[in-house]
Amino acid sequence: MAVLHRSLFTWFVLLVFAIILVLRLDEKAVWNWFIIFIPMWVFDALLGIYVVVHMVTHCKNGHDHGDLSMPRKIAYLAGLMLKATFQVGLLVLDFMFI
Repeated sequence: MAVLHRSLFTWFVLLVFAIILVLRLDEKAVWNWFIIFIPMWVFDALLGIYVVVHMVTHCKNGHDHGDLSMPRKIAYLAGLMLKATFQVGLLVLDFMFI
């Protein structure tokens, strides 16, 4: 996927998420937080698959172990996991205070 397509997809997902979030916070729509975060979870899943595929091809091609791109990809996956943990934590808090 070209860089332009990835950036346009990212902006589109963030725009949809922002619109849904604003509707929820202004109480125009009384949706569950799970529905609010669906665009972000889809984006995180696609980004995670993209990074894992690139990590597998990186290892399969036998790149040098001193290359800095693999630790960077591992850091991206760690960031995705932290973000997903935060989103699930918000859902748990929402269910606890209903």
